[in-house]
Amino acid sequence: MHGAIAFATASQVIDAAALGLLALALFGSLIQRLSTAIVLLASQGLLLGIAAGAAALAEMNWRSWAALVVALTVKSGFIPVVLWLVLRRMAVKRELDPVLPVKVAFPLATLLVPLAYSTVSPFTTRATGAFAAPNALPAALGLLLIGLFTMVTRRKAISQVIGLVTMENGIYLAAVAATRGLPFAVEFGVAVDVLTGVGVMSLVIHEINQLLGTTSIDRLRTLRG
Repeated sequence: MHGAIAFATASQVIDAAALGLLALALFGSLIQRLSTAIVLLASQGLLLGIAAGAAALAEMNWRSWAALVVALTVKSGFIPVVLWLVLRRMAVKRELDPVLPVKVAFPLATLLVPLAYSTVSPFTTRATGAFAAPNALPAALGLLLIGLFTMVTRRKAISQVIGLVTMENGIYLAAVAATRGLPFAVEFGVAVDVLTGVGVMSLVIHEINQLLGTTSIDRLRTLRG
């Protein structure tokens, strides 16, 4: 079956969405207001949906459409809503005391981008996958690294969740760009895994906030025996 759009067009859309995802992740390293960070995370899900939608229109198979549904419903819908509900119950709405100040964290996060490109470029030049999107795989690794960097440099537990989801978004982008749509079992497993993880972490964050009046991971370390 011929797709609704050409593979070249889909590749361009996926490439642009990958660059947008990378820009959002970098911008997130500048943000201290948690509500804005959640909006950026939802925007990441929307761009993933655009990338998955382009793949679906080119492929016209149900696996690609399933990837689109997962991206839009889980990543740009359910996860940001759950985090927003948790944030509404928190007294502190900002990342007040990160491990690294923003003026240091942002340049370091920016340096992760050329690192990702230099690491993945040998594989990109030899790639024989469905879509000729040269920025997709480097951006995917960049998202993974920036998400990990966020988890290391932020103290609020909700920021840890945002970093974790950003990492998973990078893996999802790589899969969409390189595999012509994920197998349904993988998509379903990823969706359930992310939903369960975010749901459990959100409940834990809420209970910790109720008990201690804060979700700073420094305060949580005092609970260790």
